[in-house]
Amino acid sequence: MPVKFQESAGVSFSLSFLIQVLTAIVLGVWAYSQFDARISMLENSSSSHGIQITLIQDGMIESQDRPISSDHIQNTKLFFLEEQVAQQQSRIATLEERIYRLNVTQ
Repeated sequence: MPVKFQESAGVSFSLSFLIQVLTAIVLGVWAYSQFDARISMLENSSSSHGIQITLIQDGMIESQDRPISSDHIQNTKLFFLEEQVAQQQSRIATLEERIYRLNVTQ
């Protein structure tokens, strides 16, 4: 059974139904725009956070093998003590040589 449209055919909508449909469309468009704006904001913030995390990781890697100030002080003390030991060893060697010469000449 085909549907026939005639010039005298009319469509009737109630004004309240038309207002409800338009309100639903407007609310749907508004909700979609809000949803899209929030997703865009999250994308931007996650991107900037990713960059910040990369910078922090790079800084951690660079500073990982740097000497700590207390290490520097300790290394300075060790270097000084090593020099003193070397001087004492050279003095001991000199004294041993003198003793050997004295024993040989007697």
